Amino acid sequence: MIKRILVGLGVFFLLALFVFGWERSVSYLAGTRRVLHAEADDRVPMQLERARIEALIEKEAEKILAFEDRTADLTGRREGMARTIQEAKRKLDAELQLLQRIKEMLDEDREEYLIGSQTYSFPEVNADALDRVAKVQQMQEALEFDESLLAELDTAIKQGRGNLSESRRRLGELRHALARMEQRNVNADIRLQVAQLVNSIASAPLSASSELENAMRNYERRVGVKENRAASRLMDNGSFRIDYSATIVTQDASAEIDRFLNATGSQRSPVSDGTPSRVSPGQVSQEAQQ
Repeated sequence: MIKRILVGLGVFFLLALFVFGWERSVSYLAGTRRVLHAEADDRVPMQLERARIEALIEKEAEKILAFEDRTADLTGRREGMARTIQEAKRKLDAELQLLQRIKEMLDEDREEYLIGSQTYSFPEVNADALDRVAKVQQMQEALEFDESLLAELDTAIKQGRGNLSESRRRLGELRHALARMEQRNVNADIRLQVAQLVNSIASAPLSASSELENAMRNYERRVGVKENRAASRLMDNGSFRIDYSATIVTQDASAEIDRFLNATGSQRSPVSDGTPSRVSPGQVSQEAQQ
């Protein structure tokens, strides 16, 4: 799987290189990397990021402890070398004093010298003196080397202690900064919760656009329609009237009315006072059925 991804990225890079050129391809890849990094960073939970920082802090603390151990070991070596140098200086001083005494004896220019219980000739004393001079020179060179090494150790230890102090200080600052950022994170969460609550109560529950208000307006509209429909079926004097707008006519009403009027006109009897007789609704219904 990883091999396929690498091959795909290689093909994509070669295609981009062919199309856009080296500089633009590199800039596109760098921009893509930044975008992917930012997107991945946004997707990482805050708790995971904090745990990662804490793990890194502990790792750096372990490094500081290891560095402190090395500095302590170097300090121990330095102290041992300082003791060695002090001992070498003591021996060198003793050899120098002995060479001074031998020089005084050689300056007497005698054929024999009584040293302790032994008698030595001038050549023997002179050869011993030359050998001691070479030995003292070696001791001086070794002492100079040790002293230079001691100076380097002193510099390294001083620098190491300074770095150790700075690392401890910086680690402490990072720990305090992490604690402050964690408090800021908690405060930000509280602010977000408060902002959500504020937004949730920004509009009243029974606002003009609420579902209840819309339902009430729709119900009122339907009641008004019903009231208007009922009022349209009543005359001003309260008598019932037909709403012809709601009547569905399925046959030729004009022909039916002509037939009905002709039938009723032939059966109507004259009245003496000139007032037309009033036909009851029942009679009209019966005649209409005939």
